[in-house]
Amino acid sequence: MTDLKIIRQRARGTVKRHYVMLTLLCALSIFVGTEFNNVLNNAQTWYEILRGRQIQIALEGLGNDRSAWRKVLSDVIEDNIEAGNIEASQRMALLKQASNPKSILGRQRGVLAAVMNNVTSGNLVAMISTAVSNAIHSRRFFSLLLVVLGLLVYLAVWAYLRNTYKAVLRRGMLEARCYETVPTSHLLHVRLVRRWTRAALTLLLHTVYESLWSLTIVGGIIKHYSYFLVPFIVAENPDVRPTEAITLSRRIMNGHKWECFKLELSFIGWFLLGFVTFGAVDVLWGVPYRVASYSEYYALLRREALGNGVEGAALLNDECLYTPADGETLRERYDDIARNEDIIMQDIVELSPKKRFFARNFGVWLGTLNEKKIFGRQAGLRQQTRVERLEMNGRAYPRRLNPLWNKAQSSIAGHIDYLNPSTVWTLVVVFFAFCMVGWFWEVALDLVRYGKFANRGMLHGPWLPIYGTGVVMIAVLLNRFRSKPALEAVMIVLLCGFVEFMTSLVVEKLTGMRWWDYSGYFLNLQGRICGEGLVVFMLGGMVAVYFLVPLIDSMTMRVRPRLLVAVCLVLAVCFTADLIYSCVHPNTGDGITRERDMIQADEAATTEVNPQTEQ
Repeated sequence: MTDLKIIRQRARGTVKRHYVMLTLLCALSIFVGTEFNNVLNNAQTWYEILRGRQIQIALEGLGNDRSAWRKVLSDVIEDNIEAGNIEASQRMALLKQASNPKSILGRQRGVLAAVMNNVTSGNLVAMISTAVSNAIHSRRFFSLLLVVLGLLVYLAVWAYLRNTYKAVLRRGMLEARCYETVPTSHLLHVRLVRRWTRAALTLLLHTVYESLWSLTIVGGIIKHYSYFLVPFIVAENPDVRPTEAITLSRRIMNGHKWECFKLELSFIGWFLLGFVTFGAVDVLWGVPYRVASYSEYYALLRREALGNGVEGAALLNDECLYTPADGETLRERYDDIARNEDIIMQDIVELSPKKRFFARNFGVWLGTLNEKKIFGRQAGLRQQTRVERLEMNGRAYPRRLNPLWNKAQSSIAGHIDYLNPSTVWTLVVVFFAFCMVGWFWEVALDLVRYGKFANRGMLHGPWLPIYGTGVVMIAVLLNRFRSKPALEAVMIVLLCGFVEFMTSLVVEKLTGMRWWDYSGYFLNLQGRICGEGLVVFMLGGMVAVYFLVPLIDSMTMRVRPRLLVAVCLVLAVCFTADLIYSCVHPNTGDGITRERDMIQADEAATTEVNPQTEQ
């Protein structure tokens, strides 16, 4: 039998050594909605209790969350879609009435509230069923196509990013329990070994299996423990095939389900403490402590499975994740670091003070393209050397000793594109690209939500400047933080929050209209910014500066300079003309103020249903 006290003791030590990193990793999982959704539920429940306005779903005869979507699904299967829509609509209405749209903890609107409300009410099932039914009898092919594409994009983002984050979190935990330092780049181990897609498929199948088994209640509980180790298996060896990972988890957990249940039950005190503290204890200690304990438990079961020769356990072959390698092996594998460090740390390209200032501080390149390539490679070498020196000294997990680390990656190459400065023309392309992507995104969302086309934004053309401006500002103003992704993420939140708040305030003063309003979102400030939006900006900004901007820069360098300049100038002239015209005649078409009108309608409905709240 496993000593659960020892597991928890070791877990506490891991969390204390890496408190900030592990807390942030778990907080991101909570906020994005990957796992531990009960934390946000606890905060909202207590808020409603204190306001004396608990959701009265049970009194309305709609049953609990699980029975609600099952009832809707049953109606759909019986070809009674209208009844399912009514069932879901009633529950959605009650869920919205339970939250004050003016509150900082409002959850009437936004992705987090939408996901929770749509799933628990059964509205997601009803929407999909209605969309399919309408598609068969509808000629609005373009709108239908956008709805389908929007749904596919949502499912892809969920499966490929949010759900796969389970492996990212556990990889961080497993490295933290054994090593002094966990570089941010190590968290993307699945991507570094080029197995992200397989990991995403494995965790998708794991979720599907658990969801199907949960329909049987008892089977769902049993299979929860049978599949308990799948995310850990993926975190250790993402090369394992989906069915192999699930089968291996079942074999290892054979005879340990009751033990695992007792481990989860041992945190009942922390669950209660998190509940009475509005989820604060969960975020600051409870969730990191639990995940660290589960990681310790996985390490023990893994060792036992290897010792007992469990079939398939040989796939768990990343020994350095649990036992640090000896110094001699590390020095032999990382010998090129010591040999070439002097060359790596020196400047190869001679730049004028002006060019060097803009390249290092703002990531803007003013020199020749050949010099740019050399400068970027040298910056990449420095960043790679800084991380690999930690690995060589045994302070961090040695990636070069990972079984999936190929020979081509076992030497320093400097291929870190996000440290490569961008040309001025690249930044112009980035600006317009994200302006247009932002416009298409919001138009598509409007079509999905309301079934109507709306030319979003104050301008008349297909662009939303706040998206392009935000990405360019992140790329330029935060360039000095690029080598430290965690600090970069924090600075993105601060910068985007300030810019969005001030933009909302200034534009409202100039035009007399509020062009967006986050009232009713969780953690909003005067309806101008909200916590959910800032997290989206952070995630989007990180993807942009670490992946998309380098990609665009690489593509623009292949375009003939005259053609690139001509395209940029044409776009700039069109945009400037639109901006000047819109300052006098702003776009105020249908759908531009729809969100504000909906908020006012929600407030009026809430006042009518609960007149005592205004007294």
